[in-house]
Amino acid sequence: MTTAVSGLIKIGQTGIDSYQERMRFLEANGYYNVSGLKRFFAIEVKDYKEKENLLKEIFNKHQVGDSELFALDYDLVRQLLLSFDGKVIYPKEVNKEKEFDEVTKAREQGERFTFYKKGVKDGEEIVFIADKEITAEVVGEREVEYGGQVWKLSPLTRKIYEDRGEVNSSGAYQGAAYWEYKGKKLKNLPDKN
Repeated sequence: MTTAVSGLIKIGQTGIDSYQERMRFLEANGYYNVSGLKRFFAIEVKDYKEKENLLKEIFNKHQVGDSELFALDYDLVRQLLLSFDGKVIYPKEVNKEKEFDEVTKAREQGERFTFYKKGVKDGEEIVFIADKEITAEVVGEREVEYGGQVWKLSPLTRKIYEDRGEVNSSGAYQGAAYWEYKGKKLKNLPDKN
C-alpha cells in the first residue's frame, strides 16, 4: 500500500479471504500513525509468510522501526512482487509479464516522470488527450486513481486503449504523452523547483 508520505510504502500479508476487509480497514484507519493508505499492488502466492519475511530481509535497511513501513521506490517493490509466481489480485486485469517488462524498462531508463516534479499535486485532475471525457485523479508521485483503482500512467493508458479496441504495435505506452494537465501535455510540462 502507498501512504500519504511520498516514498513510504506498507508491505504486509493477509489471507485471500480477509484481503478486502483488511484493505478497507487500513484505508480507513491508517497504520502506525501513518494515514492515506491506498491499495497499490497485491499478489496471491504460496508460502506467503516466507515471502513476506524475504521481502523484510531484503529491504530491512529501509524499514521504519519494527513496522511494516519501508522507504522504497514503489516500482522496485512492484517489480519484485511481479517476479513471484502467483495471481495478481490488485490491480485487476494485469498481464504480469507485460507489467514486469514495463516496470523493468522504466527503472532501467533512470529518471521517470513524476507529478510532483511537474508541480501537479495530489487531488488534481488530469485528462486523457484522445477522449476529454476520461479523467483521472493524481494520488501519488507517479500514481492516479481511475475507476476505483490506483494506476501508473503507462498501464492505465494501455488499458484504456485496449478497452477501446485500439492497441499500438509495441504494446508499450509512455503514459505522460497521452495525458494533459490544464491543457498542456504532461510530458511537456517544465520541472518545478
